[in-house]
Amino acid sequence: MVTPINQAEVLIALVVAAHAGVLAVRLCFSLYKA
Repeated sequence: MVTPINQAEVLIALVVAAHAGVLAVRLCFSLYKA
């Protein structure tokens, strides 16, 4: 049922998610500071 995923795909997904999270936190921080 579960399709095997590549380790590279998992790494890319983690990097993208981390980047999006950091951007969201910075945006919220700048909006809260303003």
